Formats: sequence, C-alpha cells, structure tokens
Amino acid sequence: MNQRIFDNTKSASKRLKSPRIFKTEGNHLQQKRENKSIGDNQSKLKSFINDKSGFGQRDYSEKQSQFQKKKLIINSYSQQSRQQQNNVQLKYNSFLDSKLKLNKSKEMNRVPMRSRKEMWHNYVNPEASVPERRVQSQINILKTEDSYNKNRSTASLCSLEPQDTLQFNLKYIYKTRQGYIANNPNKVNQDIFYCQTNLIENIHLFFVCDGHGQNGQFVSNFIQTNLPNNIRKDKIQLQSSQIKEVLQRSIQNISNNVNKQAFDTNFSGSTLNGIILQDNGKMYSFNVGDSRTVIGKFNGYGQKFKSYQLSVDHKLTIKKEQQRIIQSGGRIDTFYDQNGNPIGPMRVWVNGTQYPGLAMSRSIGDQVAQSVGVSSIPDIVEYQLAYNDKFIVIASDGIWEFLDNQIIVDIVAKYYQENNIEGASEELLRVAYRMWTIDDESVVDDITFILIFIQNQ
Repeated sequence: MNQRIFDNTKSASKRLKSPRIFKTEGNHLQQKRENKSIGDNQSKLKSFINDKSGFGQRDYSEKQSQFQKKKLIINSYSQQSRQQQNNVQLKYNSFLDSKLKLNKSKEMNRVPMRSRKEMWHNYVNPEASVPERRVQSQINILKTEDSYNKNRSTASLCSLEPQDTLQFNLKYIYKTRQGYIANNPNKVNQDIFYCQTNLIENIHLFFVCDGHGQNGQFVSNFIQTNLPNNIRKDKIQLQSSQIKEVLQRSIQNISNNVNKQAFDTNFSGSTLNGIILQDNGKMYSFNVGDSRTVIGKFNGYGQKFKSYQLSVDHKLTIKKEQQRIIQSGGRIDTFYDQNGNPIGPMRVWVNGTQYPGLAMSRSIGDQVAQSVGVSSIPDIVEYQLAYNDKFIVIASDGIWEFLDNQIIVDIVAKYYQENNIEGASEELLRVAYRMWTIDDESVVDDITFILIFIQNQ
C-alpha cells in the first residue's frame, strides 16, 4: 500500500511541474483548488512516513524485512545449485575442455580415433575400455618408469635474506622419458632439462628444451651447455635487476651460434622454456616455442587449486605470429594426404614448396623456417610469487599434448598437500604417457618436466 502511495505522489509531482494552460477564470480557480489539495496530501504523506512510531513506517519496515528475507533465501538456493553443478562437473569438464590436439611429431602424423569423452572414459575405466585397447601398454608403462628412476633427482633450497616479506623453501624434481615411434626403433630422446640453484648468488635457473628434426637433440644439448654460461657472464647486470636484458642477449647469442655448429640446423631446432627465480620471490619466465610454464595457485575458498599459465605457446593460431610469417614470405597451412584431407596442426612452409613444415612460430635453430619469419626472440614475463603460489610445472609439450593446465594442477595438488613430490612426479609421468597411448601406441612424444614445490616459511 505504501509503495502505491509513493508512486501516486511522484505522478502528482510530475503534473505540478508541467502546469496546464487554462482559458477561463473558472478553470483557473478549479486548478488552484486541485493544487492546494495535492499539497495537503503531500504534507500528510511526509509526516505519516517520517513518524517513526507511526503505523506507516512500521508497515513499510515489515515489508522491507520480508522482502530481504525472501531475497536471501533465493540467493542461498541459487548458490547451492551452482555449487552442486560445479562439484558434479569438476573432474569431467576439465577433460572435456582440454584441447585434443594432433601429434606435433615431425616424423609422423596421426589422427585421433576417439573423442575427448571416450579418451577420458578409457583412462578412468581401463578395465571397461573398448576391445582394441591393448592391455600390454600398462605393463610397458610400469617397466619403463622403473628403468627411468635414475633420471629423477630432488633438492631443497632455503632462501637466505629475502628482500620482501615473502620467505619460502623450494623443493624440485625432474623427470624425462624417451618417446616411441613404431617405424623408428633408434629414436633418441631430444628433450633436455636444466636445474641449478645459486647459478650466481641468490639466482636460480630452471629450463627445459624440446628438440625436433634430425639433429634436434644436438640443438637442445647446445642450449643446455651454453645458456647458463652466457647468463653467468652478465653477473653484474643480473644483480642490478637487468635480468630481462640479460636473458634477451643470452638467448639471442645462443640462436646465432647454434647455426654455426658442425651439425645441420636447416630443418632441426628446439624450444626453450624456463624461469629465473630470485630469493625475494621475483621470477622471470622466458619462452621460445610451445613448451610451457604453469603455476598451481591455492584458492582458500573451497580448498581448491587453480592453474595459472605463465608463458604463452608460440602457435601458428596467434594472429601476430601469422602476420610476421606471411610478411616474411612464408605460408601457413596444414599437411594434406594423397586424397587432399588435412592432417595435423597448422605448419610453416616456404611459399611454393612443401618444406620445412614446422608446427610452431618460434624456435631456436630451424634456419629454413627462420628465413620465412619464424623467430627466436623470447617472450619474457616478470612475475612476483605470492603466498598462494604453491608449485610450478615447466614441461615440454609431451606433457601438455593431451592434458590441459587444470588437469596437471589437479594431479600435482593432491601430492603437494602431502608434501610428496616423488609421488606427484611419478603420477604426472604415468598419466601423460597413458594419454598418448590410449588410442594409438605407434607414436609417443618425449616427455620431460621440472616440478617445483614452493613452501612458505
């Protein structure tokens, strides 16, 4: 009732602000009486509402209170409904949202035989998978994991005198596993990793390289040997917070010199992805190619971990990368079979030719691809570690090919809460390998990663 009175008053006020024009004296007197009546009503209404002990105020307050209670109930039901939906979809949606990509391997292309939903079903229900799945693959995984235990190491790092209030301990582990190609039994592992705490005082370096092409392992090994030395040479600049400039110069020097080596780099190269971490929590992520760094962040609400991708994959789907290559005389297209059907990801080609077919927009080496716009300039991101940053994963695309960032974070998070970095690394390697072999065991990419646990003091 009170709300309707407010509405009537507003409409009456509008009529007073827009006076009518009366032609006769009688009409004029009638209008004055109407105005006086409206004014009296307004005065009564104001005194009625302003009287805090009056019935009007109590009635209005009661209705407002009832309305607020209903609103709270509705919001509560809405939140519960959304929370239930999120819980139901949590594990399943993360797999459906992952981008099922075709194999980037330069030696062989393949087309996935199942959808993401079917791949997820086979992974969580191996005993109920379709008949064409070979039970032998799980046995092979376990045997190979045992043979690669020697490639595992752990170390701890305590910050000395942090410049900020953030104080932390680091624990890291690395793993690498050779891939497999059915028609190439002599395939070598072209991935490498590098972990060095206190490269110089309070500066810690971690990176991975993913080689490709006939001499890809030589390119990645060249980076592993020379990049740390190049960074050490700029010790003064590193200590004066010119780390971005040091990284730019060091990586450019690597790119220039690798093409002068005895091994051929016309159609061979490598990615490079890693971080420089200081004791004060300042971190610099550097990337060339499609390897990746992801941070696992703890979200106190709901006790969940969320993924945060620190580096950007240099894929040919990025418009800026496409423009540079096209302007340099390159062509971007996929590979086609004899029947004209597209196979695999987009690749870089020299116009009018069928080479080199590189499936990324930046790399180190790859002289032919660099002649048509492929770049070796790194993307460098400056980042300050926060208290909710709990672990870092630096990995080649053997990890990321079939598992998206959130899945990786979910796998590691349960072991982080138990402070079990060994268990996290073994589970991550096992799951990544299994996802490669779900549909086709003829091709498995090399898998390499560095896992860093961050523990606040």
